Amino acid sequence: MGVVGRVWVCIGVGGALVLSLFLMSSSASAQSALLDALSTRVTLAHPDSVASLVAVEQIIRSGDTVATDQTGRAVVTYRDGSTALLEENSSLTIEFVQTSAGDYVVRMRQTLGRVWYAVTRAVTLGSRYEVRSAGTASVIRAGSDSYVTVSPTGETTVVTISGTVDTTANGVAVSVPAGYSTTVSAAGAASPQNIPAPSTPTPTAPTNAFVPPVSTLPPAPSSALTKSKTPSPTLPIATPRPTAAPAPASTPQLKDKFGPRKDAPGQPPPKTAPL
Repeated sequence: MGVVGRVWVCIGVGGALVLSLFLMSSSASAQSALLDALSTRVTLAHPDSVASLVAVEQIIRSGDTVATDQTGRAVVTYRDGSTALLEENSSLTIEFVQTSAGDYVVRMRQTLGRVWYAVTRAVTLGSRYEVRSAGTASVIRAGSDSYVTVSPTGETTVVTISGTVDTTANGVAVSVPAGYSTTVSAAGAASPQNIPAPSTPTPTAPTNAFVPPVSTLPPAPSSALTKSKTPSPTLPIATPRPTAAPAPASTPQLKDKFGPRKDAPGQPPPKTAPL
């Protein structure tokens, strides 16, 4: 083989290696997500391993389980911007399943607590997000916001905030539109039915990884009344007393050094001696 042939062989091998690395990186990226702890305490458990405390942003992969305690909150962000926000006392296991068309199905198994799901409109046609619990399986459509609550007894409630969530339980499928919810027992004995969504404080639903969601504070108790402001005391303003106008000073009348002037007003006429 000549020099030119060897060069082309090296180029071909190198190109194939780069392509394989790119495909492996792309596949690994498609099967991973970012985990951020919004408040402690949040734990992450890999398959067949002990849970560890999450202090910084971490990459999670298929089979990992995220859990929060009574004060912990966490958000999982997928590569398309879709998110799952775990509230306190919640647990979520994430699985990535590749379809025959090469797309990925994100399958999340929620075993406890309340998790808010925000699925962007950038989801490809073959990809989807599923949420499973003991008695239900829900598919969150693109552009939909919802939350799922799983009680300690396994009862599952699906509430749709916007868009539509398709829920299946006991072999019956229903579409839960915005403003409605459905509740199913752990055994799936009851078929899901659409009912108006419960009045629950609505936190800011997460939309992407760069704008962390903000939790809504619970309503203040009725005993915590707002104190009315006490007006600050004002000092009385002294009213000036009226002062008498000064009496005009009398102008003394000038006298002539030889006596009263003869032409002064009010003087008697001068006497004349008889002739």
